[in-house]
Amino acid sequence: MKTLNRFLLGLLSITFVTCSSSHKVVNSWVNKDVLKNQNYKKVFIIALTEDQAARNIVESDLSNAISEHNLEVVTSSTIFPASFTNTSVPSNDVILAKVKDLNCDLIFAVSLLNSTSETRYVPGTTSYAPYPMYGYYRGFRPYYNYYTPVVYSPGYYTTNKVYFMEANLFDVSTENILWSVQTKTYNPSKLRQFSASYSITIVNQAYDDGLLK
Repeated sequence: MKTLNRFLLGLLSITFVTCSSSHKVVNSWVNKDVLKNQNYKKVFIIALTEDQAARNIVESDLSNAISEHNLEVVTSSTIFPASFTNTSVPSNDVILAKVKDLNCDLIFAVSLLNSTSETRYVPGTTSYAPYPMYGYYRGFRPYYNYYTPVVYSPGYYTTNKVYFMEANLFDVSTENILWSVQTKTYNPSKLRQFSASYSITIVNQAYDDGLLK
């Protein structure tokens, strides 16, 4: 399966906002029939992006997370240090030949599928304290005067940046896909925080899907 014949560029070459981020796994799939009969030992990690800084950080964090689970790890940024651009993307044959030379039996590829903006309405809020906590419970007038501007306060619109990412695991010898996981990330923060938390999310999902013991 020539899955690596086309590189999706643009992973994390985005403007990171200062809000907190959260990752949610929206889908995962495991080729259980193949995995249960294999004993993989060495994985080649590749982040498909033209942003060299993002590539280095994401691959490094994934490498640190995965290597703690009895797998030897090689990152593409150490083997192909040049930036991946439209004019300098290694072919799939070059990648696979190098992976086989390194005796890797797995390829773990991460890419950005899509980015969107979601705008939602946040209604006006109110506070609540039961009787007889505050003075505005003395009668209708103080109660009405206090809560009317609160209850009828206008809401506001807020926009979230949403990024859909995909990670796929391939068997080097057959090139068949073994595992695929798609995640949805809201409001990515600084790159390093994003990358570290994304790596944890991926490893946790690998546990849930039975890839790691």
